Amino acid sequence: MSPAAPHRPMPFITRVRVDNYKSIAHCDVTLGRFTVLLGLNAAGKSNFLDALRFVRDALTNGPAEAVAARGGWEEVLRRVPEPATSCTIGLEFHLPPFADTQAWVGRYEITLAPPTAPKAGREAGPGVRVRREFCEIHHPGAKDGAGAERFSKREAGNERRQKMLTLSRLSETEPFADLHTALTGMFFYNPDLSNLRKASPNTPTAGALVENGSELGPALAVLGDQERERISQYLGVIVPGVVEVGPTDPSADYIAARISFATDGETEPHVFRAESMSEGTIRAIGLLTALFQPDAREGWIPLIAVEEPELALHPLAAGALYDALTEASEYVQVLATTQSAELFDRKEADLSAIRVVAAEHGVTVIGEVDPVSRSIVADGLATTAELLRSDQLRPVVEPPAQPEGEE
Repeated sequence: MSPAAPHRPMPFITRVRVDNYKSIAHCDVTLGRFTVLLGLNAAGKSNFLDALRFVRDALTNGPAEAVAARGGWEEVLRRVPEPATSCTIGLEFHLPPFADTQAWVGRYEITLAPPTAPKAGREAGPGVRVRREFCEIHHPGAKDGAGAERFSKREAGNERRQKMLTLSRLSETEPFADLHTALTGMFFYNPDLSNLRKASPNTPTAGALVENGSELGPALAVLGDQERERISQYLGVIVPGVVEVGPTDPSADYIAARISFATDGETEPHVFRAESMSEGTIRAIGLLTALFQPDAREGWIPLIAVEEPELALHPLAAGALYDALTEASEYVQVLATTQSAELFDRKEADLSAIRVVAAEHGVTVIGEVDPVSRSIVADGLATTAELLRSDQLRPVVEPPAQPEGEE
């Protein structure tokens, strides 16, 4: 791939189709630059994110390892109303131009199955069959497939097992190389509190935030002045009194996060290290660092997915969180899950960014906010949060359709 970073004015993943993955029997979901999956506990929001993460992991480590990391086929395939025998994940995407190259759009889809179809009440065998892998990529506006690059691999006769997906095998071949780099570069932020608090070794290669929250101190140390100032400004709204966010001594052997905190009338701010901060404060710092990290701002990370950004924060912080997420979506696609509609209880909130997630008879359904709910909110009869709490916020669900380009 070209050494020049891409510019990302459009969302990377524009549409996601999932069949028989975990609690999702079928969904066909469009995504924008900023999309929030909103639903009650156990509705299946995380399973949708994990379908995207599964593609990333399967391309990085191989499909068998991706299945094993999730506990095997018993945990991957849909179980109700009847056990599924395969799962499909399809993505439509937009790749921005790199250096002097043109933009690309297209579709990538995989259908995977266990070596032996599982029977009811029995675990599937080990390994993975790649029943189908399809990719088509072309320049926007190309007519009749002109200039398109594609491949389509189907299982034929004997079970087709392979350690690597075809797209991974083509990771050095343009334009599939750019797609592979983008899909494997997706960032799924789901931090552990202890990792956020932990001081990390100050090494020459330190500075990249890890998805589990590790390396927060070194990540803050490599931020530019503008990014660190934006994080400080947002945190000052979320936690009144915060003056500055940054790393501890960047020349020390170990670095952690720190804040400067001042109350009215004090001339000298107090300094708190990560281990002394409240859970809400350190989680907010980690989230803001993930959103403003250099690889995201420069285009190397095409999508950041965040689980429950409001966790451990006061509802009044929702406005600042919404602003931070929408600002980040100007340069990186942002996908978040939440069970709190407070993010959208404000006049400027765009309900078109919501994808409602609900569980019906144990099966996850996902769709845009239905017209009745939109009308209720627009007329001021109820807020989005009130509809959610009363389980009256419903998704518009389209019936399954055969995707274009099937052979």
